[in-house]
Amino acid sequence: MRCFILLLLLPALPFQSCIAWVCPTIQRFATTRVSRKNSPSTILAISQAPYISGAEQSWDDVQAKERHVAADSSTYLIHTGHAIKMIKRCVAIEGLSVSDGWTPQATEAFSLAVEAVVRANPILTGQLIEEKRSPWPWAQTSSLRVIPGVFPPESHSFLTTVKPPANLTSPAQVVNEEMNEAASAKELFHHVHSHIAPCLLGKAEFSYDQIKNVSPLFEAKIMDFGDGYAAYSIKMSHALGDGTTFFQIIKQLSSYMNGHTSQPINWDNPLKATHEIYPETFSKQDYDRSYGGPFGWGVLKNIRTLGKRKCEFLLLNKDKIAKKKRELHESTENARISSNDVVMSVICQMCGSSDIFAFDRSVRGIKDGVDKSDAGNFFWEIPFDREKGAANPSVIRNILTSESGTYYDTDEVPLLPSLSGRVGRITSLASITQKTTFPGSNVICQFPSASFISDLPLDVAVIFRFDEDHFGLMHNFRRVTPSPLLSEIIA
Repeated sequence: MRCFILLLLLPALPFQSCIAWVCPTIQRFATTRVSRKNSPSTILAISQAPYISGAEQSWDDVQAKERHVAADSSTYLIHTGHAIKMIKRCVAIEGLSVSDGWTPQATEAFSLAVEAVVRANPILTGQLIEEKRSPWPWAQTSSLRVIPGVFPPESHSFLTTVKPPANLTSPAQVVNEEMNEAASAKELFHHVHSHIAPCLLGKAEFSYDQIKNVSPLFEAKIMDFGDGYAAYSIKMSHALGDGTTFFQIIKQLSSYMNGHTSQPINWDNPLKATHEIYPETFSKQDYDRSYGGPFGWGVLKNIRTLGKRKCEFLLLNKDKIAKKKRELHESTENARISSNDVVMSVICQMCGSSDIFAFDRSVRGIKDGVDKSDAGNFFWEIPFDREKGAANPSVIRNILTSESGTYYDTDEVPLLPSLSGRVGRITSLASITQKTTFPGSNVICQFPSASFISDLPLDVAVIFRFDEDHFGLMHNFRRVTPSPLLSEIIA
């Protein structure tokens, strides 16, 4: 039925976006040749064996590869549950840092540290595959796995050196000591997202792209300006883990750069294969509404306006946020709010095109059996009423401190917002950010990839730590409304 509906709508919708978001199965048929040599009996046998999505291959290749994976106990099981649909549609996590005090020794240390991280975490050398019991659209059972060693560090370089374009201004010329601090931060913020980021942060790469293209799941880039400034980026497949996992790798990279022994990252927690992205208190109805079903209709609606979305980047002043937080603390209901709560309330005020927002919450240390050192997509998306969040910053804090940890109780997730495409996402990287440091150098700013917002057919906002004095905020809202709170905290 999904395929039939999609075919009816194809003339009015961007083809690639429809395939990618609404029916990944059609994408697999488009990129996988079925050998005409196969007899009906062979096809019947294949329908009863796992189907592995990847580059162009015959069914014989598929079966041979499946037997190899089944025999290899060292493969990493990523997921087997409902969350596979969402994980496949997640864009790779990517961000850059700009440092001063950079030297050729720092570049060498960075290169050696990247290789050390890869060797310490074999999953980063792997290939992402999808196994299905059948290639047909109505088949539901599937799993995501990583085959390690497909990109061995002995023959594959995970670090790319990027030469600065001749017309690219070094950050040294932007960070002007004669300018006041606020003006300097604004200039650097604009320079990084407009000029440096396009050189280091690639176009959006979703997990299904990595399955189809057999592309590496981890990579790094460095651009040395030769004047004591350098910019470098790290990218990790979202299939491997969430933002916390990403910054675990950054922390490990920094340890290796400084010659320290790094705390191991645990990739083997079996719970990651069954952990669902939405809270465990949700019913089957809530899961259906959150993961798919009506949400697919909303995505279809939003795809038609994808080209009209405009990404906006805002610089927020931490001192102003702290001042506003103190003012709000005078009210009893806001006594426990954080700076992050204030910014999330601003986001709720700004967005006029979604009725529900969902924010990410790590379950490490909250869910039984999940430790803080565990890697994987160990987070919950917590949906809540956007208008309530706009009116009261304490809404988020009340959710986090409540016994259930949710806004909606069982069977309360509304249907209409998902059906109409009025559901958005908020991701906050501010509290989990880690830096790569080297003796004599200093990270002056950090910036996430704009692909978090530029290629998704729904309202998305990302909060991040730009520098010691500022938060950054980027969003792609279809409709922006005035925010009184924003005017009080913007840099």
